[in-house]
Amino acid sequence: MKTPKIEAEKVYEITVGKNTTTVKVLKVERRVNGTLVFDCLNTKTNKRMTVSDSKRFLREIKPEKIAKAEGTTTERTKSGRANGMLSGLDAAHKVLTEAGRPMKVREIFETAMQNGYCNLKGATPALTISAAIQREVSVKGADSRFIKVERGLFAAR
Repeated sequence: MKTPKIEAEKVYEITVGKNTTTVKVLKVERRVNGTLVFDCLNTKTNKRMTVSDSKRFLREIKPEKIAKAEGTTTERTKSGRANGMLSGLDAAHKVLTEAGRPMKVREIFETAMQNGYCNLKGATPALTISAAIQREVSVKGADSRFIKVERGLFAAR
């Protein structure tokens, strides 16, 4: 990257040995001998560092990419998903509370998809929901949102 393009208050990807990291340039200084020195902040470790070789700068990282990487985009909705869909586990809980009765996992999945609560893709999305429900029941125990009635049959608390 050419030296004149490197500006203060912008984020760049730089090389550190054989690795790369992202830094925010805080200040650009011109030394007595005419070389430029960059006072930077490592965005991953929040430590300051001085970079004296402009060849280490690989590329500028655009602000929208930074926000996306940090998870601070404003596009998310109340459900936590960018497209407004629920996760498979949240959709299963919603289906079970609306039904008010125990249901098989396949029926939970089909109802959630028909009502547009979630959009799960993959080879076996119903089994994915089943595994997630069983994991929540085993990990959270009495605090779980689900009750295992019998094999493959679940209800909402």
